[in-house]
Amino acid sequence: MEKVGFILHGKIRRKKTLKESLIARFSNEYVVVFYETLRPRHAAELTRQALQEKCDFIIAVGGDGTLNEMVNGYIQAGGCEQFTSCLGVLPSGTGNDFARGIGIEKRIDQLAGLIKNNQPRMLDAGAVAVHLPDGSQEVRYFDNIADMGFGAEVVARVNGVHIRKVLLGGSLTFILAVLRTFITFRHKNVRISWEGFEWEGRVLCLVVANGRYFGSGVGIAPEAVVDDGMFDIVLLADLSIIDYIRYFIKLRRCEKIDHPEASYYRARQVTVESQGAPVIIEADGEIEGYTPVTFSCLPGVLRFLAP
Repeated sequence: MEKVGFILHGKIRRKKTLKESLIARFSNEYVVVFYETLRPRHAAELTRQALQEKCDFIIAVGGDGTLNEMVNGYIQAGGCEQFTSCLGVLPSGTGNDFARGIGIEKRIDQLAGLIKNNQPRMLDAGAVAVHLPDGSQEVRYFDNIADMGFGAEVVARVNGVHIRKVLLGGSLTFILAVLRTFITFRHKNVRISWEGFEWEGRVLCLVVANGRYFGSGVGIAPEAVVDDGMFDIVLLADLSIIDYIRYFIKLRRCEKIDHPEASYYRARQVTVESQGAPVIIEADGEIEGYTPVTFSCLPGVLRFLAP
């Protein structure tokens, strides 16, 4: 029998009921194994364990953070060059933005169908080489979106209010964090470059997108495609906070902003240097490090169950 390994966020709501539902749906046709996270970045370790234990399917059961950790563990272990395992996700977190962008719902039946059909897509990922506070450099990976500026500071604020996320839910928590960040945020002075392009100035937000959504349903990169071998780059330069508020409804509808300070590009590798204090970098809702930073697209490195 094929083996399905579920990487569960250890603090997921209704965990016992969810595990019972997964066992009832899959145990007649597959060997079912659960791996539960106990600490930050534990899902990456558990993914490597699931690969070594020859799971045919490894499914993240959680939000974008759990999926991000699974992707990191998978690529760090050698990914599709070393293993034939397929990755997947059962969205059960506060954001679920990557799943939203590729049409994956919170339905066990949909996941069961994807596993049974076993026709994975080869999706892109991103590598982000960041600097840490001690001056060292680290490479992390992301499946969905990385950014700096306003969005990253919202993430930093959201990640500090875990109790509020439980009480209010993901979308409302993000909205409140956005409103609070509006009050304190200051534009960042940066230098951005990729092949054939250089730009320097003040930015509200720079988004390096593999997927379309971030921030619990904000469609920041409407034309992003997860298997085209390219990033979609969204540069919101000297856009005012008031203008961002005005266009927020369009972003929620996954539409481009028509504004002189909003620009859209495509690139395979992007380098950013800050002019002044280091700037926070986030990827898939996790704070990864600081500028200077290089984002690199990794085409077709994720064997992923998706519609």
